[in-house]
Amino acid sequence: AAEDQQKHGQVHIETFPLFSTTDTGGRMTVLRPGRRVGRAAPLLPWLLAAGALWTLTGSVPFGALLGLAPTPAISMLLGHPVTVGVAVVLLFVAIGVTVGVHSRAVEQFGQTKVAGLFATLAVAGGFVADAGVLLLWTLTSDPSRHFDIEAIATSPTIPLELGAVVGAGFALWAAITLLRLPGSIAHARRRQADIERLRVEGSSFTGTLTAVNFANTWLFDLPIFTVEVGFIVNGAPRVVSAHMRTSADRVPVVGSRMLVLTDDRGTSHVELDPPNGVAFEDARKYAAPDG
Repeated sequence: AAEDQQKHGQVHIETFPLFSTTDTGGRMTVLRPGRRVGRAAPLLPWLLAAGALWTLTGSVPFGALLGLAPTPAISMLLGHPVTVGVAVVLLFVAIGVTVGVHSRAVEQFGQTKVAGLFATLAVAGGFVADAGVLLLWTLTSDPSRHFDIEAIATSPTIPLELGAVVGAGFALWAAITLLRLPGSIAHARRRQADIERLRVEGSSFTGTLTAVNFANTWLFDLPIFTVEVGFIVNGAPRVVSAHMRTSADRVPVVGSRMLVLTDDRGTSHVELDPPNGVAFEDARKYAAPDG
């Protein structure tokens, strides 16, 4: 636990504030010093584990409540208090593992958008697998059973068609997420590769934070800003603009020292220069409003 707290503390110190000269919101990308460009492979076992847990958890609502049980006996079993209790325990475990998938995706790709897509795929994919297995099992158990979508409105009991429609909704959600994921991963890797290249091959300049403009918006509880950084190139003053996302207690004051990395391709990256000392605003000034 102490190691986890220390680790999370280090992540907090090294990644906030986060600057981007190209992206905003959840697409802003960070590459912590010493880390390599992220890979999806280390996340796959965690993604599959989370999906399996959501499949087990979803068997109760899909089978007992939404009509996707092959027999009345199985429906009663899935609705039994003991089964429901086990499902509730698995729900908390599934949530914990999914949070782990999200945090590991952030560690790999330095981006909350990619991490959110991985977590979404775990939940939606698990429910899709659950609904698909139960629907197929139900239909093969009673081949004479006709699938009639009108039964949703006319059946006196909860029909399996309702569960199938809900499952189809999760299938659409999972498909959209899966289609978006490769492009988002590629974008995050390109940004991380740019940052890695600039640190090795780019030109480095000492800059000063000259403007911090609050956008009056938050990503969850993280305030969003636009900033300007001034620096000198061959005796001529230059200014680079960037978006900044940070926590309320790590909003740097105007005048803070910055590092500006550029190359001849026009790519740029800015970050704080902690060794030269950084002062931060009062945390209460940019705290997210309650509710």
